[in-house]
Amino acid sequence: MPDYSLVDTTVLAHLTKASPHSEAYNRILGDDRIAISFQTQAELSSGGYKGARKQRLDDLLAATLKLPQSEATNIWYGRVIQKRKELRTLRKNGADAGDADVWIISSALEHGLRLLSHDRQQVGLARAMAVPTFTDLVDLRDGNTN
Repeated sequence: MPDYSLVDTTVLAHLTKASPHSEAYNRILGDDRIAISFQTQAELSSGGYKGARKQRLDDLLAATLKLPQSEATNIWYGRVIQKRKELRTLRKNGADAGDADVWIISSALEHGLRLLSHDRQQVGLARAMAVPTFTDLVDLRDGNTN
């Protein structure tokens, strides 16, 4: 079975256009295939993509593993919410991660996948949950883990 990396919505959007970020995320992906959370699929449905970029997104999604929401995802969600509360008390990075970020992190934990994220708060919360997390955000690249 091929290896998969879970990508967040912004990373997937970057992969549909030519940019330094798309080049960086393609390098990070290497030979891994892309997986997305049910949350990412929901967000993309309201993205307003058109024309050639919409076609590139559709082609990318056709080759993507789509992870469903399950009871295990819900259990992980509760654990990640608890960690977010702890980070808020400590005023640490990741404390302001949104609920969509929590769902994506929960999917990564459920399936044991590394996460590619282009969201500062999501990166902070995922790393606090010990999810191997990679980003092309300049000031967070040093925390990329194997």
